[in-house]
Amino acid sequence: DGKYIAVGGKLDTHASVYSFEKIQAAIQAGKFESKDPYGVPVIGMKEALHTQVQLGLGPLHTQYDSKPCVAYTSMYVDSQVAKWDYCQGKVLDKISVHYNIGHLMTMEGDSADPKGRYLVAPNKLAIDRFVPVGPLHPQNHQLIDISNDKMQLLYDMPLPLGEPHYVVAIEATKLKPGVRYKVGTDSRTDKPHPGAVRAGEETTTKKGNKIEVKGTLIRSHITPETIEAEVGDEITVHLTNLERAQDETHGFTVSTYNVHASIEPGKTVTVKFKADKEGVYPYYCTYFCS
Repeated sequence: DGKYIAVGGKLDTHASVYSFEKIQAAIQAGKFESKDPYGVPVIGMKEALHTQVQLGLGPLHTQYDSKPCVAYTSMYVDSQVAKWDYCQGKVLDKISVHYNIGHLMTMEGDSADPKGRYLVAPNKLAIDRFVPVGPLHPQNHQLIDISNDKMQLLYDMPLPLGEPHYVVAIEATKLKPGVRYKVGTDSRTDKPHPGAVRAGEETTTKKGNKIEVKGTLIRSHITPETIEAEVGDEITVHLTNLERAQDETHGFTVSTYNVHASIEPGKTVTVKFKADKEGVYPYYCTYFCS
């Protein structure tokens, strides 16, 4: 609502809520208690504080509900999420999570128009929530229903990630992603790629020790099928994915050479390598699409 600033930290059991109106008033009145090492004036805590709420051990990250004055804060040490009223300064509910939550995420909960309904707790430890397959455990993201007065745990989801950190949730209807590129697009510039060709236009040209290939990919086939070179030749390969079907991504690699490309429908990419050893080296698609 633009009225308050909520602050929490692992070393304090409280969440402090500061009034933006009080901050502005203190600035206007010149009520400063000191200056920081850079000479910036510091407002006294009591001059700006709206309320303080004792939430528990290790309050870390706060996001908001669609309901007025309702916030949710992760508590790292307690392994809990606290639901609290930052206007009246009181705890409304707590739920245990598994385990050691860092950040959390409500639906568009860090925007001016939160959507409510759900909260995701990205927990750092899983411990006993899933069948272990070795010393390394997955992270445990837990889905929590926040639509009622009491929070309810709905689902555990293991993820093979490093430490879960800050994430946001965006209403799906707001996303308008492209599902394919216009044929021959350079995805880095969103402009036509100079090496793009269509079916039947593929070429291989050699000038001195430089070979340039303009090729295409479709399911089960790369054109050209062979590239002939001499030891020492520098090879540049432009590849265009001719697929129009959604999600028909192709890959490209050359055996024993450290080159790889991921080529979404319509996209054109360029890979370069030097033919520095004699022999026959297959190139192939790394996506088993057909």
